[in-house]
Amino acid sequence: MVSPYINLYCPTEPWQTMNSCERHLHILRALQLTHGWTAAGESAVEAHGLPHPWSMHEGLITIASAHTSSNPYGGKRYSTCRNAPATAMPVRGSRQPLRRIFVRDDEPVIVNGVRATSLPRTVVDAVMLGTFESSMEIINHVLAHGLTESELRAYCAGRRMEHARIESVLTYANPLAENGGESLVYATIIRAGFAIPELQCEFENFDHPDYPLRVDFLWRTDDGRMIVLEYDGLRKYQDPTMTRHALQENITRQASRDQMLLAQHVTKIVHCFAEDVYQPERLIAKLDQAGVPRLPQPRALPF
Repeated sequence: MVSPYINLYCPTEPWQTMNSCERHLHILRALQLTHGWTAAGESAVEAHGLPHPWSMHEGLITIASAHTSSNPYGGKRYSTCRNAPATAMPVRGSRQPLRRIFVRDDEPVIVNGVRATSLPRTVVDAVMLGTFESSMEIINHVLAHGLTESELRAYCAGRRMEHARIESVLTYANPLAENGGESLVYATIIRAGFAIPELQCEFENFDHPDYPLRVDFLWRTDDGRMIVLEYDGLRKYQDPTMTRHALQENITRQASRDQMLLAQHVTKIVHCFAEDVYQPERLIAKLDQAGVPRLPQPRALPF
């Protein structure tokens, strides 16, 4: 039996089969059986199923509070230390990590069995609590799934909320980013001061004309060059579980795709991977080497 939160218990075997997202949701559902809490901040992000970095999973439970605060995004962690296995505790040395965020004029919703702040409020809180990169990931996602920029701006304006952060993300947001990794790459490009690329541009597919090639990022420079950046996620060519035949097929397919792009006047193709996202200096070096236009200084962002 494990105790992931004070006065909460779960059989060890099912707990160990859950990932961090599932564990967070289980804790939220259990707490709401005995408390009238509404999930907010990172916990509401979890409830709404929004993309987020794994670094968020420190076990911190965030709830809405009706009490005013001079710093609604400061909050406290109320912890009770107790000798327990580290694997059973969401935050090292703490079994009751809790943050309260002042929330008013918001209608809670039930999502994934959890009572949480509304989607606009959840997005705003995520931006206020997160980084530019994590905020871009979330906002690109919600814009691609129906929430609009005007709805987010109206939500902030109607509640006199500080909107510099969310406005800076909305200025550059692009819902064409197809996944969280692409959004993180895009945010790194923006922060570092590179020219803003086009997303998901199509090129002819010589082998299958009905299925055009789409590139993740494209720069068309003033001197006539076309530079492509492809986000390949994890290093697919270094997967130890991949057979030699499958590995060779991947390499051949990628080489054929690159050749088709080069035949259509693409001058440079850059491939980046997840490790380049988490070590952004590597991505920046690749883009500099490829000659992607860049501002003299990184963009000033309120993060």
